[in-house]
Amino acid sequence: MKKYFKNKLSQKILLTIFMVCILLISITSNVSGLFFTNLDGIELNSYDYIKNPIGGPKGVKPGRVVWVWNPDATKKNLTGYWWEPENNNQTIIDQMFSQALRNLTDTNNCNEVWEQIFRYFNRVHDNGDRGYQQGESISIKLNLANNQNEPYDNLDNDFDANPYVVIALLKQLINNAGIPEDFITIFDASTVMQDWFYNLVASEFPEIHYIDVFGEAEGREKVVSSETLVYFAWGQCKYRTLPKCVANADYIINMPLLKRHPIMNGITLAGKNFFGCFMEEVTPLHQYMQWGSIMGNPAPQTDLLGHKDLGKKTLLLVGDGTFATRQNIKTIEKFYMYPFDDDWTNSLFFSRDSVALDSVMYDFLKVEGTHPSRGSHNYLHQATRPPKNRYDPENDGVFLTESLGVHEHCDPEVDVFSFDRYSGPDKNGIDYIALGEEYALFSVDILKPMRKSLCIFENLQIPLRKLNTTLIIGKINVKAQVNGILGNPDRVEFYVDDVLENTDFDYPYEWLWDNPSFIKLSEITVKAYSNSSIVIDKIMVWKFF
Repeated sequence: MKKYFKNKLSQKILLTIFMVCILLISITSNVSGLFFTNLDGIELNSYDYIKNPIGGPKGVKPGRVVWVWNPDATKKNLTGYWWEPENNNQTIIDQMFSQALRNLTDTNNCNEVWEQIFRYFNRVHDNGDRGYQQGESISIKLNLANNQNEPYDNLDNDFDANPYVVIALLKQLINNAGIPEDFITIFDASTVMQDWFYNLVASEFPEIHYIDVFGEAEGREKVVSSETLVYFAWGQCKYRTLPKCVANADYIINMPLLKRHPIMNGITLAGKNFFGCFMEEVTPLHQYMQWGSIMGNPAPQTDLLGHKDLGKKTLLLVGDGTFATRQNIKTIEKFYMYPFDDDWTNSLFFSRDSVALDSVMYDFLKVEGTHPSRGSHNYLHQATRPPKNRYDPENDGVFLTESLGVHEHCDPEVDVFSFDRYSGPDKNGIDYIALGEEYALFSVDILKPMRKSLCIFENLQIPLRKLNTTLIIGKINVKAQVNGILGNPDRVEFYVDDVLENTDFDYPYEWLWDNPSFIKLSEITVKAYSNSSIVIDKIMVWKFF
């Protein structure tokens, strides 16, 4: 009998060692790692840049990014497709727009907001200190990529530009900025603008120009080529042609979505949204995008953000996060991070700094645990400090030298509504303004171990994108964050498989789990108490040793 138990224990230990080896092999194939080799063969360190800004802030309020959240913007339990009227509250979205715009410029009146935005744009473009002039045109780049090559009458639940967010923007442009409808274009040159989207927006704004790749449905115009080209710093795809609605526009508004991208575990934000501005196929640029996801390599998003008729012509950026994706570019999913608490993200992001906006939206995806690769923010590093003689997007012999914006990452342990989440304007960093804290509820979040990650000997946490679980090797300091209350909670309790392991009364709320475990699936539960309320967060983990 003793020999039997000894053999069983040996088998268990060997199986554990085998599993760890498999994990380590897996890590090398699906984790970005700490070091990269660029095209020049130079090994580069991948820094997180947490509250360590690089680049130069842009905008009326330099580097300002406004995030506005209201859980009532969308319906938590959807009826039918996400884009149907009963699932979206136009009144709330309009209010979010107005509130965010006023905070973008510290102005109480939306008419004055637009005056400031246009005056800033024209000053930096040497057009004089003036606002919008009658006869000037504005084009709005939507993200409709999930309608690629589909019929106009197709109905699905895939994630695309939210028509109610677009309507809110158009109301602002027409009613507050004073732009006539027929001088406004909304477009995506790479795909069709489906009937469900067009009908919802055009029913309110029939005189706007609606442009897509084919122009084969009622009210939609076919995209027309200009002679303006975008040249790329690397790859077989040397250039792409811009449509007239981009090249001839006086101003561009860029409306990215809060979503992932499958190439190299990337992101689809403001830089990638410009991929829908070409007359030719987008696919040949994907190899360049892969190379651009290696730290230090040239990146196509930087070419686009630096082009005079794209990034440099951008008047305003509006990030649509009413819904979001966690794993791919099509499927909307609810977020668990505070303050979303298993609801849709119900968010909008505003900025005049493309790099700062993408940095903040990237951080929301990262903190949620969607694990975009470290290399997916390489284009932001490239845009803040363009390498010498690398980017000449107009092919005129004048290379990009100035910073296109400011990049840094948030401190995820600072409250998401806190100004101190980023370094701020005093340190030449992102000027972060968060709105909507009054809607946040009392909650607790497990910060460590991180979901879908490998935690090794307490300190190292590595994302595991291909595994839908959390793995722990050795001891770990379980850490929790309490949100949505003034002051401290009464207590925070830590459980493993319903057994109380520790009670903490003071910040930081943490417990060292150093008990050995062999190939066991366990549930970590954290409970926070405040007055008569109890909130709970849970995570399933495999723990080895």
